[in-house]
Amino acid sequence: MRCAVYIRVSTDKEEQKQSLENQKNMFYQIIEDRGWDVYKFYVDVDSGTTDKRENLQRLIEDAEQRKFDVILAKELSRLARNGGLSYRIKEIAEQNRIHIITSDGAINTLEGNAQMFGLYAWMYEQESQRISERIKGVLRTKARKGEFKGSTPPYGYRVTNGKLTIADDDTPNVVRRIFRMYLEGKGFDSIARALTREGYPTPTQVIGKKNAGQFWHGSSVKIILSNPHYVGDLVQGGQTTRSVTSKVRENVPKEKQVTIRDAHQAIILREDFDVVQKYMEGRKQQQAKPKAKKHMFTNYLFCADCGKSLWYVHYRKGYVCGNYYKHGKHTCSQHRVKEKELMQVILTDIRNKAETLNEKVIMGRLEANVLQARKQAEKQILSLQRRIDKLKEEKTGLIRLLARGNITEVDYKEAIDSSNAELTSLQEQLLGLKSLQENDDTTGNLVRLKKELRKFMKLNELTSEMVHRFVDKIIVEADGTVNIYYKFAPTALISA
Repeated sequence: MRCAVYIRVSTDKEEQKQSLENQKNMFYQIIEDRGWDVYKFYVDVDSGTTDKRENLQRLIEDAEQRKFDVILAKELSRLARNGGLSYRIKEIAEQNRIHIITSDGAINTLEGNAQMFGLYAWMYEQESQRISERIKGVLRTKARKGEFKGSTPPYGYRVTNGKLTIADDDTPNVVRRIFRMYLEGKGFDSIARALTREGYPTPTQVIGKKNAGQFWHGSSVKIILSNPHYVGDLVQGGQTTRSVTSKVRENVPKEKQVTIRDAHQAIILREDFDVVQKYMEGRKQQQAKPKAKKHMFTNYLFCADCGKSLWYVHYRKGYVCGNYYKHGKHTCSQHRVKEKELMQVILTDIRNKAETLNEKVIMGRLEANVLQARKQAEKQILSLQRRIDKLKEEKTGLIRLLARGNITEVDYKEAIDSSNAELTSLQEQLLGLKSLQENDDTTGNLVRLKKELRKFMKLNELTSEMVHRFVDKIIVEADGTVNIYYKFAPTALISA
């Protein structure tokens, strides 16, 4: 486990410097005793009531990126005397699966001991809650004045002096076109495909979001069609946090939301917007049917070119590439395959496999291979275990060298990173070999396979159970050729 150590002293006086060295030595011993790795020492000379401490902020940033597994401190007050900050550190640690341990024994989340958090944080939590309510009150006041308080304006708008204004680019026309296409009878995905095909910027591209998607999605179209901002109404306060110590957001009832009618210039006529809402509700009720059955090859068919799953299309009585079906021919080709034809191909293959399976020849080869593999595995396990033990000893030696100042933190980190990378690889290999040894039942598997194949030979049609038992995956080429990978065969069978 990677351990981050936080040390805070109030002043830089000589006695505090000595305390700093004593704490470091104590933490080195704790880390060595537990067999952990030193990630970094974070040291601040400042008051515990502020969260502006430079190295505390670095600790929090590194925790959010999960650069370590444990935070070690002398006591909780070294990390924070502020209730809100205590909960913040606790929340960040929980979200990133990081444990907090104090050397005074008060806190040890690794062992389930976290009761002291409430004692330290309680007196500050009520004040934090009152501050939060005051801030919410200010935001509600601004909302009632018609000021937009969101972080991102709706597609087609910009924020100017706190107000929504229509953007001076082509995005407002895109919004109008989306509403027009929907009223013409096109669905969410159909509209999305048209916008993608014609190269209109997506909402994430407009706001400059990192890794913004180039494809429009039906969900984005639906959000635009449902947004009352487009008729000039400013609706805010739709969500709120449960409490000052929680980031979980929940919806606010409509009657408690702040709505200002005609707060800004509209892009869509109100009557058109109302018609769209009724139309959407009607379609929603129309589509509220029992869940469609899962088709025979759902989750088994994959496109050879883009790797996406193939989707069943009713009017085609078969499957097509999901990427093609959703975004159009400029993203991929159809890769079409008929369900009935594929069922017949697989049924014929399975029957042939059952008829040609030579049990004596295969069993002889398997037994010889298994015996040789077992001996080789035992040698590998012994060699791996010796190397793992050696690396663990070397890591303990590195901590001692670091504590004595014989190596720098940079040298230590480089050596530890190298050792940990090798340890991870070796332990994965060891686990895999042991698992193979424990679960090896080649003979039994062959007997069961032959029995199952013969059982299904009596059936006249392919069943879902047969597909589940024998088929691993099916790759479909652009011309409809399928490469069938069976669970009992090392290579694919290519069929038309």
